[in-house]
Amino acid sequence: MRRGVPDRVPVIPDISNMVPARLTGKPFWDIYLHENPALDEAYVNAVKYFGIDGWYIYDNATMYEQPAWKQKIIHTAKDELHVRRWVETPFGELEEVMCYPVSDPPWAMSGMVKDIGTDFPKLRWYLAQKPLDAITKNRTKIGEQGIYGVAIETFMGFWVWAREGGSMQAIQDFFQQPEKMPLIRDTYLEFVERAAKRILQDKPDEILIAGSSSSLSLSSPKIYREYDLPAIKIISSLCNEAGVLCHQHTCGKSRQIVEMNYRETGVNVMEPLERPPGGDVDLAEVKQKFGDKFCLKGNVNTFETMLNGSVEDVKREAMACIDAAGKEGGFILSTGDQCGRDTPDENLFALVEVAKTYGRYPMNRSL
Repeated sequence: MRRGVPDRVPVIPDISNMVPARLTGKPFWDIYLHENPALDEAYVNAVKYFGIDGWYIYDNATMYEQPAWKQKIIHTAKDELHVRRWVETPFGELEEVMCYPVSDPPWAMSGMVKDIGTDFPKLRWYLAQKPLDAITKNRTKIGEQGIYGVAIETFMGFWVWAREGGSMQAIQDFFQQPEKMPLIRDTYLEFVERAAKRILQDKPDEILIAGSSSSLSLSSPKIYREYDLPAIKIISSLCNEAGVLCHQHTCGKSRQIVEMNYRETGVNVMEPLERPPGGDVDLAEVKQKFGDKFCLKGNVNTFETMLNGSVEDVKREAMACIDAAGKEGGFILSTGDQCGRDTPDENLFALVEVAKTYGRYPMNRSL
């Protein structure tokens, strides 16, 4: 991640969610709701099973639940559970209702901020209460098996997470209630700075800027510049001062984001550099133009290749990625986004095999 040349190309497919849950053989609500086992433990087991280089990203400052939430199952069916979750604030209850499907990750049926005027003061109070003193308590779980990172959401990641109606309403807020959005952003920036400073005291391997919802497949360059970039500049600057890596995940269309970050931030690692049709990144082109600053991580397609392709398809695309970006290091072989639940195990094993054979340094072949 520091753009050195290792013995081989590291291989870190994004299997942070659905694949580890599937491998447990349990209903997904056992993992996501009851933590039996917790998702991070399921992931560490998956790291060992597939023989990949690990990437622990389960401590998320934005979503860190302190003060603790209360919860109650309000509906039970054979294929899903509905759970009401709430925390008391001086302004009333901040609450959400989550759906926990039997074989998919949970999703919000009812978000925290239903009305900005009524509910945002509750969320603002909650953010201010977060102590963050124990945020890195799980760093020993990954140990020498991989990178330990603590995540902070971009502004859009925060707002989509909090807002009733998710991404669609979050985008509409910029047009329906534009006068309210700068205050929400500035409140979140105060939290971001406080969180980053506290995290960096504990010297994790990296801070991950979790920016899935900042994708230009959903958002716009204008929103990114005015609302996401300020947080990214704060985090990356503090990371650079502390000598800690700053790593950004923004899937979907991200080519403009890669260039903006290159010119205006201190981000060290960019991923997952998704190619068409889901994204708009040419891996060889970004290696040539931005590889002098960024470690690049990506970008075998998750649905065309990893989910629906053959073992040979995976090997072919993985080798093409190494050819495009592996020369002289600074590259991690990965997937173009989160691998789907039903991604065949043999395809993940094939990705690992390519990294450990074709991805060995020195690369004397002509690239």
